[in-house]
Amino acid sequence: MHQRLIRRVRQLTGTGFVAGVLLIALGLAGQSGTMAVGLALLAVGAFALSFRHHLTGLVSHPAVDAYLTSVPAAPVVSGAIVIWFAGASPGELQTLGGVLGLLSLVNHLLRPVYGLGYRLIERVA
Repeated sequence: MHQRLIRRVRQLTGTGFVAGVLLIALGLAGQSGTMAVGLALLAVGAFALSFRHHLTGLVSHPAVDAYLTSVPAAPVVSGAIVIWFAGASPGELQTLGGVLGLLSLVNHLLRPVYGLGYRLIERVA
């Protein structure tokens, strides 16, 4: 499979998983989903994304590097979910985090299927 596609799938998986963990942690802390929390997460994510380029090349392994560079985008994703579901209770935030983590795991497990589709399209084209 093309290395850029592998890297993007890993980044999407890492971002979704860390965003799900953030939502679960907010729910466990008893924080409900308010607009202020969502905006704070977006601000933290924007600040973290500004330093994202410092994480590139920090580790020599390409898989770990892809996951590491995806971490700063997680607060942006979780902030967007909190804003979208404003007024969610702590339990609902935990559920949203669990669903996001589950979708990220499914994305990770479907990587061989993405590779097969890529090879079929590459062979046909």
